[in-house]
Amino acid sequence: MIRRWMGLTGLVVALVLLSGCWDSIELNRRAVVSGMGIDLQQGEKPKYKVSLQVIIADEISGKYSRGGSPVSVYYGEGRTIFEAVREASRKVPRYLSLGHINALIFSEELARTGIKDVLDYVERDAQIRTTSQVYLAKGQEAADMVKLMTPIGKIPSSDLSQKSQASSMLLGNTYRVEIDDVIRALQVHGGGPVINGVRIEGDLETAPTKANIEQINTPAILQVEGAGLFAGDKLMSWLSLNQSRGLVWVSDKIKQTALVTGCLDQKGYIAYEIIRSRTRVKAQLKDPEHPVIQISVMPQAAIKEVNCGLDVSKNAVLNQLQEELNKVIKQEMQAAVDEAQRIKSDVFGFGSVIERTNPKVWKSLEPRWADVFARLEVEYSVQSVIRYSGMRDRSYQSSQTTKEE
Repeated sequence: MIRRWMGLTGLVVALVLLSGCWDSIELNRRAVVSGMGIDLQQGEKPKYKVSLQVIIADEISGKYSRGGSPVSVYYGEGRTIFEAVREASRKVPRYLSLGHINALIFSEELARTGIKDVLDYVERDAQIRTTSQVYLAKGQEAADMVKLMTPIGKIPSSDLSQKSQASSMLLGNTYRVEIDDVIRALQVHGGGPVINGVRIEGDLETAPTKANIEQINTPAILQVEGAGLFAGDKLMSWLSLNQSRGLVWVSDKIKQTALVTGCLDQKGYIAYEIIRSRTRVKAQLKDPEHPVIQISVMPQAAIKEVNCGLDVSKNAVLNQLQEELNKVIKQEMQAAVDEAQRIKSDVFGFGSVIERTNPKVWKSLEPRWADVFARLEVEYSVQSVIRYSGMRDRSYQSSQTTKEE
């Protein structure tokens, strides 16, 4: 009898726990949001403006396509992000699904005001993944970024994600920045996040129309544009292309990149591809009040183009070119560090390096780290190695130069 009651009780518990998802919504009743832009609407009472890029599945699959846009953008305004998103739902015939956001874009105006309140919503919401990438709209509205029609990728937010990935792999001036990275950076004492910038180059009026994908010369193109440096949760400065790459060098996130130097004592240029690199950052604490940060970079390069008569098969020439490479990389790193010191924001995590080296020294420096960081001595060591020179060592130009001599 007891066993029977125990079995019945177990069955009731199983029915309660395995009855399915109480809040499930069928896919055909969901509006999948692929990108979100957030702007700040100034006024007597500032409000947030949220732009939601919603995928139109029928236009993506092609079977039931009506020849329209593959995405539609809906807007909402509110005193908080949550209120703005819910306000936008008045215009959407389905339930908004935020779990597939590829790109979260902040306007520059919002970033300069502060992003901590926005990130609170993003981190707290159960749908939004903290692996979504974050961008800054440089000098333009975030709404412009999510309503652009792109010629290669049908979904603009996915197109942006792929562009930033390609830029990171080939040019090396950016690296992937996710929501989680930004939140973690905000918790670093005296530091702040680094967020990649994006900008529409061309005609803003044509950008959201079908005409933008019907021409060989695309009227408006969304491109990666440097990186924004934050002090705390506020945008303080923009890095140039070379400064952005300097930041990537220091952060040990270079995958590949292209560099150009002069041809030593000849006219012309030599182009290199960095095929791999490793960076080490150490703290030298002989004088605890004046710490020294030592950055050591070991890149490996390949010669891709020689626009002069240099004979790169000679070891003496290669050694000189390696020194030229060292100078270029050092200049880029120094430019990035100088800019971060100017705004007193330790975006590199030098404070964490000191803390790992000597926690007691860090404890004494932490309360005034912003001022210490601004005058911090940084030493750079670059040891480039040219591994190979492509399909040939001596250029036909070097042969011509030899004959002329």
